[in-house]
Amino acid sequence: MTMEQQVTEAIEKVFNIKVNPQCVCPANEDPGEWAPNAHAIIYHTNGMPSIDHIDKWAKVSAMLVKPPEWFYVEAINNEVSAVFNLR
Repeated sequence: MTMEQQVTEAIEKVFNIKVNPQCVCPANEDPGEWAPNAHAIIYHTNGMPSIDHIDKWAKVSAMLVKPPEWFYVEAINNEVSAVFNLR
């Protein structure tokens, strides 16, 4: 499973929504080049919940694991977040 798929599944479970595929993309394919060293980019548009729901985004982060690595969601601004590795 790719990181984008894992992020999408976690968001759908935590927020109980269907994620627009354009809202989550690999960082190396991000047209905005927000965080080239990230593993995925999340756009808070088209119904994607805002980063203001910090408690729920923490739950999404807790679900992002590709053993032995752990990942977390970090806000870049109000409309864009990135998924980084905890290393």
